[in-house]
Amino acid sequence: MDFFAAQEQARKQTAWLIFFYALAVIGIIAAVYLVFAFFFISSAESDAGQAADLWDPQLFMWVTLSVGTIIVGASFFKTMQLSSSGGAAIARSLGGRPVDPGTRDAAERKLLNVIEEMALAAGTVVPQVYLLDDEPGINAFAAGFSPRDAVIGVTRGCVERLTRDELQGVIAHEFSHIVNGDMRLNLRLMGILFGIMILTIIGQILLRTIWFSGAGRSRNRKEGGNPLPFIGLALIIIGYIGVFFANLIKSAVSRQREFLSDASAVQYTRNLSGIAGALKKIGGLKQGARIQNVHATEASHLFFGEAIGRGFAGLFATHPPLETRIKRLDPQFNPEIEKLTRSNGSNGDTASSNVGMSGFAQTNAGTLDVNAAATLIDALPAAVMDAAHSPVGARSLVYAMLLTDDDTSEVRNRQDEVLELDPQAKAETTQLCGTLLQVGRESRLPLAELAVPALRQMSPDQYTRFRNTVQGLTEADSRIDIFEFALSQMIIRHVEPAFGRVSTAPIKYRTAEKVVPACSVILAALAVWGTGKPDIATSCYTAGSARFNAKLPPLNPDISLEDVATALKVLVAAAPAVKRQVLDACSAVVMADGKIALEQQELLRAVADAMDVPLPPLNLS
Repeated sequence: MDFFAAQEQARKQTAWLIFFYALAVIGIIAAVYLVFAFFFISSAESDAGQAADLWDPQLFMWVTLSVGTIIVGASFFKTMQLSSSGGAAIARSLGGRPVDPGTRDAAERKLLNVIEEMALAAGTVVPQVYLLDDEPGINAFAAGFSPRDAVIGVTRGCVERLTRDELQGVIAHEFSHIVNGDMRLNLRLMGILFGIMILTIIGQILLRTIWFSGAGRSRNRKEGGNPLPFIGLALIIIGYIGVFFANLIKSAVSRQREFLSDASAVQYTRNLSGIAGALKKIGGLKQGARIQNVHATEASHLFFGEAIGRGFAGLFATHPPLETRIKRLDPQFNPEIEKLTRSNGSNGDTASSNVGMSGFAQTNAGTLDVNAAATLIDALPAAVMDAAHSPVGARSLVYAMLLTDDDTSEVRNRQDEVLELDPQAKAETTQLCGTLLQVGRESRLPLAELAVPALRQMSPDQYTRFRNTVQGLTEADSRIDIFEFALSQMIIRHVEPAFGRVSTAPIKYRTAEKVVPACSVILAALAVWGTGKPDIATSCYTAGSARFNAKLPPLNPDISLEDVATALKVLVAAAPAVKRQVLDACSAVVMADGKIALEQQELLRAVADAMDVPLPPLNLS
């Protein structure tokens, strides 16, 4: 299976499903109109002795505007509520508790290590991790509106029952949802579902109000009775009809995404037996993947496995049948043989470690390598990793990265004064300076990404001091280099969502022509700063220009980081297809001379991060 072809196919099918979702809303509006027409138009014409004509354009317009406004308004409200609170609110509603990045619990440490490795390999910052302690089934989910506020939730059964390889396969599956943008679609589906459900809620409120007010128990025979109870009941019925079809479509959207994410998990880990083994264990466990929490139904499409059962012959199933998923990974899978193997004492983890690998992992296999990410982490000094997992240590680590190596210079003296803004971290910062000399510069941005979860644990006051300290340290020498630019931008972008809602930039630029000046600045910066020679820089810039789907101006070598920052503000508002063109052009510039300079790696990561596009560390490929 071609990974990118499968991704495109899933998106096309998703577009059709959302189209039918809109048709369901239209059907609800039509049903509500018929209810009102029956009670008001037909009653009036019957009293006048006329034949009933249920068509009234004015009433239809009024119902369409009213019901449409209610559904859209409720959906918008719920979506904004979910986007502002991020994935953390969903994780808490499902009974999750945040896992301390510095935990010493063996099972939790294994989980965090797997997630850190996957984050580096996938080119995203490490998400907040939640553990669902009261859930014995094997399941996990990713939630959030963007990679900046993403969380990963894992059940206790998932952590305790799976081997490390199987856990890695499950986590890789969830990272696929983050990388492929599924989380935003999932939250929007939850918002739309709430919008349809609002009619049922209104109907219930209407019935309760009428009943407790006594209006529903008294009937005025002369006026033909009070129609409000019937309208309330009709709204409840119509609302549940809408929910029925909404759940059908939500489930179908989710099923298409699950196949893609299973394939991605193999691509990420290069280990088919991991995710296949996890799926087999779900099938062999009485609890399976079921979630007991009362909010499981509304979030069922977020999970790795079927969280609430299939029901209605699988119509509401948010996931493909378990056996189908396993056979896509392992075409020779036989459930009867699997049961016999397990009954004889084998766990079946390695029964099909390479079967079907060519179908998923060989295409584009060189783009990600979780094993190389693990190697990078293992090479980091223990003191540095310990610091990255505590709030004070993480701050100290970032500060130490920004300190100049010459501890006797005037710049260092000014930086020492700046550190007084955060006295709690100053001593540890000094201690880490020597240890950081063992960490190559190419590993420092990935190291900073590992520190993000601990930084998110700061108090609001600590975060304010942290921002001011980072700014002071970078400006101490009256200049900002590429590493400082990339580090400060990445850290602030991914830590800030923990301290308030950060809005996502709306799409403004849908064609390459709209971002020509911005793209030209980025390509020029990569070419000039990465080569240092005018003729080579021109050649690299030309190679990048040829990959961009719009004509770019000639190379302007006079580029500053301020120009780059301004350009990124434009590119962040570009459509995904345009962002891909920009990154393709950037890659062409970087690769044109056959080598990748450290400055190019850092700037390219900063560009990708600003556009919310995952980019694995180039030194890992």
